[in-house]
Amino acid sequence: MVKIVTVKKKLTDKETEQMKGKILPKGYYDKIYNEDIDVLTEDGKYLLRLRKNVLPQKNIEKAYNAMIKHARKLTTTRGVTGGDNGKAKLITMNNPIASNIIGYFDTIGVSQKYMFKQAKMKAPKCRQTSFTGQQVNNWKKVIPLIKDIDKQYKKLFPKEHKRQYNAAQSTKHVIDNTAFSTITTNLNLQTAVHTDKGDYEAGFGNLVVIEKGKYNGGFTGFPQYGIAVDVRQGDFLGMDVHQYHGNEPIEKKTDDAERLSLVSYFREGILKKCKHDEVVPESYFEKAREKAKAFREKNKTRKMKKGNKKTRKIGILGF
Repeated sequence: MVKIVTVKKKLTDKETEQMKGKILPKGYYDKIYNEDIDVLTEDGKYLLRLRKNVLPQKNIEKAYNAMIKHARKLTTTRGVTGGDNGKAKLITMNNPIASNIIGYFDTIGVSQKYMFKQAKMKAPKCRQTSFTGQQVNNWKKVIPLIKDIDKQYKKLFPKEHKRQYNAAQSTKHVIDNTAFSTITTNLNLQTAVHTDKGDYEAGFGNLVVIEKGKYNGGFTGFPQYGIAVDVRQGDFLGMDVHQYHGNEPIEKKTDDAERLSLVSYFREGILKKCKHDEVVPESYFEKAREKAKAFREKNKTRKMKKGNKKTRKIGILGF
């Protein structure tokens, strides 16, 4: 039997907006659910749907082993999610967090843009992530879990899934036979209060967790309603990611404790910018890297020769 709950707002919209970028303290949420449950808002819309232990363990383990090394990399590009209190900052000033993407994306980084400029090659509008393009065998081991997630999404949100699936499948930048283009991995990350951006608006969000060792906390919830859920390994959480949400702190009980959360979604930018584009192969990026390297080496040699000529001239003039 699935429990059904309707919740009321405990914060006004203005008060909730002011929570943006805040790191929530332990015990913030009034109610933590850890059971099969549907939570609706007063207007009858789903806030979340949680199903316990519905994902096959064998695919979870296979995916974890394939992507954990990549998931441990640190980045400063996540801004509010990493807890910058909503302030505008240089990227390098943001909190470094273990938050990464796999699959496909609708932008390229600043360093990649510069690389293509040096190589005098056209930069793609959409791309494979480095994990997907460079670690092909590991990427293949993650896909069965993504299909399991897609299956639960379709089961609990059939209308939203159908719209998203059709949109995703109309592009080449899609993860196999699913409604997703992209996965964000967050390792031991207490996300600050935020809303998700760039995902398919007509769909519905989701979250799953892979865990190692032992920990408490990390509850995922909605500050405006004062409720959260305890998502553990094997669970599927469908959630309205366009409402403000965030986690309570993760408290390690063992030194090796890991909470790896996966968010699967479809990037709207792919539909808008790259609907008819083929996926650029990794070899194209490799060629750009080689040409950019050659450009830098040639430019370095040119500067050295220019410097030597200047030195010789100074020597001749006796300065």
